[in-house]
Amino acid sequence: MKQRTSPLPAALLLLALATPAAATGMKLTFLMPEAGDRFLDSLQAAVVDTAASEVSVSVNVGQAAGRGETQVSQARAALEAKPAALIVTPVDDASARTIAAMAAATGIPVVFVNRRPSGPVTSRMAIVSANHLVAGRVQMRMLAQRLGDRGNVAILRGKDSDNAAQERTAGVKEILGQRPGLQLLAEASADWSRRQAQDQVTAWLRSGLRFDAIAANNDEMALGAVAALKAAGLAGKVLVGGVDGTSDGIAAVKSGDLSVSVLQDAPLQGAQAVKDAVKLARGEYVQPYDWVPHQLILPGRNEPANGR
Repeated sequence: MKQRTSPLPAALLLLALATPAAATGMKLTFLMPEAGDRFLDSLQAAVVDTAASEVSVSVNVGQAAGRGETQVSQARAALEAKPAALIVTPVDDASARTIAAMAAATGIPVVFVNRRPSGPVTSRMAIVSANHLVAGRVQMRMLAQRLGDRGNVAILRGKDSDNAAQERTAGVKEILGQRPGLQLLAEASADWSRRQAQDQVTAWLRSGLRFDAIAANNDEMALGAVAALKAAGLAGKVLVGGVDGTSDGIAAVKSGDLSVSVLQDAPLQGAQAVKDAVKLARGEYVQPYDWVPHQLILPGRNEPANGR
C-alpha cells in the first residue's frame, strides 16, 4: 500500500542525500511525487546511486506527498537555488507542464523520468520513460490470450491526471477493441493504491458484477484486486494483470496470484535520467526521448524486479 509523507513546507521537503560530490561540483535536484511506492522508491534509489557514481555530482531529492501544488513549489525553490539540472517524476500533467515552463524560463535543463508533460519537448528538456501505451497493449494481449479472446474485463486505472495511467488504459482498450469476444464490463480509478483497488473490486463484486480478468495499471492495484478476490472466495477464478514488475508483483506472478506483470526498468530509467541531466547541464546533445524497453513477466520466468 502507498504511504504518504506529511505535507511539510516545500523547502523542508528538499532533502540532501549523501552523494560524495565536492562542494563545487555539479548539483542536481530530483523531484518525486511521493515516497512509499515500491516502483518510485526503486527509481529514486537508481537516481541517487548513479549520481553517487559520477565524479563531482550530487543530488537533492524532494518528495511532494502526492500534491501537484507542493511539487510546483519545490520546483520554484529548486530553480531559485540554480541547480545544474532538474530531474522530475511529476505528480500529474498539470504540475509537469508548469515545471517545464518554469525551467524553460530560467534556462535550467529538465529531464522528466517515467512520466512526462503533454506538449512539445524543448531544446533543454529530455524524456526518459517506458512507453506506457505499449505496456497496456502487452498486458491486455497476454490476458486475452489466456482468456481465449472471450470474457468480461475490468480495468483499474491509476491517477486519471497522470499520463502513465491514461496511456496504459488506452493500450488496454486498444486491444479490447480488436477482440469482439472481450467486453469491458467496468472501470474505475484506484489512484495507484492497493487499498483503493481492493475496496473498488470489493464494491464491484458486492454489486453483482462478475468478470473474467482485471487489467490494473500497476502492480499495487493488481495486488489489491487479488486481495478482494480472495476475500470473496474467488481466488484463482479471475485473471489479474499488473504493470511495473515490483518485488511484490513478481512474487505474485510466481505464486500464481497474478497472471502477468509488465516490468518497467526503474534502475535503467533512473540511471539514464541522471546521465541525460549531466549532459544537458554540460551543453551536450541529448535525444529528446529515451525509451526504455519493457520486460514481460510470466509464471515460470525468473526476471529482475523493481523494489526492495
